[in-house]
This record gives sequence, C-alpha cells and structure tokens, in this order.
Amino acid sequence: MTTFRPPVLLQTWRGALVQDRFPDLTAAARSLPNGLVLDGELAVLDPGGQLSFTALQRRATASRNARALAAEMPAHFIVFDVLQRGGQELVDEPFARRREVLEALFASCQLEPPWTLCSSTTDLRGGGGVAV
Repeated sequence: MTTFRPPVLLQTWRGALVQDRFPDLTAAARSLPNGLVLDGELAVLDPGGQLSFTALQRRATASRNARALAAEMPAHFIVFDVLQRGGQELVDEPFARRREVLEALFASCQLEPPWTLCSSTTDLRGGGGVAV
C-alpha cells in the first residue's frame, strides 16, 4: 500500500511558488514530516562557502537549467520558525514554544544541510517558507 505524500511547496514571501527552481531543496524536503510549514530564508553559497546573493538570483531565475545549477550551487534553507506541524497551526503559539517545537524537530529528524537552524531566539517570521 502506498501512502499519500503531499507535494512540497517552496513559496516566497510574495507568494510565488519556486520549487521547480530548487529541485535539490525540494528533494531534501521529502524527508521532512508531512504537514510541516517552515519559515526561513533560502541561501546559496559561493565556492568559498560564503553567502552569495548573485548565486541565489541565478538559482531563483533558472528554469530549464535548474538541475544543473542545483548541482553546481546547492541551496540551503535557514529555518527561523515552524508555523505548522502535523497539520496543526502554531502561529498563535508564543515564539518560545514554536522554537521548542523547531529544536525538537531538528533533534528528532537529525536534520543537516541543506537545513540550518537559525541561531536567533527572536521572532524573525516574514520570509519565504517550505511546506511539506
């Protein structure tokens, strides 16, 4: 029996869906629990390991060569917040509680790059997000 797996959605803060431009991140998100909505920031590193806005822009505007660019310049997702887990809305919970849920998610799923937990303990919500 096959279990239903909803699609992974990568959405910008303006509402544009960009999962087709980040196939590496979309594939990695398939390992996350269903019903999860994360808030954070997409990042792409240059060959020296530094954040590169130019590389991010190249990835964000890629269409036909998205897979080749993903291999050349992998995306990372810096997670700030968890907005939903298991289909349950968490946005009305205090940020400290959402942070606990997020830290537990990282610990239980043993998440590693392309997922990075933002070290901030302040509410930074407002960027793009990943919904699984």
